[in-house]
Amino acid sequence: RFDAVHNLRVQNLEIVNSPQIHMKFSKCYGVQITNMQVNAPGDSPNTDGIHISETQNVLIQDTQIGCGTFL
Repeated sequence: RFDAVHNLRVQNLEIVNSPQIHMKFSKCYGVQITNMQVNAPGDSPNTDGIHISETQNVLIQDTQIGCGTFL
C-alpha cells in the first residue's frame, strides 16, 4: 500500500495469491509500474488486482494481472 507518495516507480515485482489487497495507490502522484505480475487463483477471496484512488499521472506498462486465474 502506498499513500501520498510522489514520483514512485514499481518494477520487476511478482505478487502471488495475496491474502488481502495485492497493491493499492492512494493520493499519489507520478506512479510508474513496469514489468509487474499479479496472480490469484479462481477460488481466492482476493481478486481485485491493483487499486488506484485519488491518484494522478499513472503509467502501467508491461504488466500482467490475472485475478481469478493464474497466468
